[in-house]
Amino acid sequence: MERVEEYLEAIYDIQEETNKVAKTGELAKILNVKPSSVTEMLIKLRDMGYVDYQPYKGAKLTRKGEEIAKRIKKYYLALYHFFKDYLGIEGELAEKLSCELEHHITEDAFVRVCRIISGNCDVCESCTQEYVSLSNADEGDYEVIVAPSYLTKIGLKPGEVISVVEGEIETQMGRFKIEEGVKRLIILSRF
Repeated sequence: MERVEEYLEAIYDIQEETNKVAKTGELAKILNVKPSSVTEMLIKLRDMGYVDYQPYKGAKLTRKGEEIAKRIKKYYLALYHFFKDYLGIEGELAEKLSCELEHHITEDAFVRVCRIISGNCDVCESCTQEYVSLSNADEGDYEVIVAPSYLTKIGLKPGEVISVVEGEIETQMGRFKIEEGVKRLIILSRF
């Protein structure tokens, strides 16, 4: 399925950039394969209902193919943002990792990544996650969604309810000041 998704994503990119059908030669260049391999795959994709393909004219995604391509693209962009901006991984490596994982990540794992980057990314037209990082949290009570594991010793762990008071947090273990760099790694949901 990974190869199928790569083709669908490449066709999607061509359609988005040029508003035209994807030609065999373009796809061969993007995917670094022979044009004959592209033709074979386009026939398979047509038989699977993912593209409308006519030899010598090109391929265009069907609704079914476009849904898959958009999902894969969304996964890639969110993973790239996560690796680059949250983990500080250099751009080229973040790109490579995202490209590999976009085909293997489950929806549940993707949602967990979204929880971490929610409110700080522009991958989706509108974010469906209703989470906030501690650095952006107003005063009030919150459930901890994501937090570095070393903070469990102060009662800051997923599932726990905490309070944000005067820029500090209150847990069952007391009141604590958290460094600004760590605050953005702590994801909360209004309780």
